[in-house]
Amino acid sequence: MNNWNSQSGDVEWVDQVYQLLLEIARSSLSDIPRIPENITVKAIPLIQKVQSIQQRPDGQVFKSGSFSVNDHEWVDRVCQLLVELTSASLSEQPKMPENLAGRSLALADRAQKIKEDIEENGAGTPADEEDNSLQSPDALLSLLHHSLKTQRAKSYNPDAPEWQQVLSLLDVVQSIYKQIQN
Repeated sequence: MNNWNSQSGDVEWVDQVYQLLLEIARSSLSDIPRIPENITVKAIPLIQKVQSIQQRPDGQVFKSGSFSVNDHEWVDRVCQLLVELTSASLSEQPKMPENLAGRSLALADRAQKIKEDIEENGAGTPADEEDNSLQSPDALLSLLHHSLKTQRAKSYNPDAPEWQQVLSLLDVVQSIYKQIQN
């Protein structure tokens, strides 16, 4: 789905972090707030990936061709939260870190934006294309349509009428664009 050359694992890593952050937020907002089970098993590989990202010589966090997302602060905050949770879960008397739900949701929101940036700017662009090439509006509208359908499927309320309105409006925009082209 994306054409990330040397760092294709970055997209997967961001998605894994996103999923884990949502799990952390759900656990901390439940009737009986708790640290998610097996957090150490899930967090340690993600922390190890953070360390490899932080050691990249080019200074870019996530990149593909001419596009990059340089968000060291977010990566550092994710690492800090995962280390805190791992330490807390391994202690004799586990204690929930302060404002766990708020911190995880804020980090998950940024992870979602990074994923969207990656998909919008890194997907569908073959590696051998010129860096300055622009995609046609029709291709971009199709990409947006696909992305919205994906987000709708992942949504907590995929049957909300607003989703259908957005998709219908996008269909109208696509048909008007095609009429303008002809």
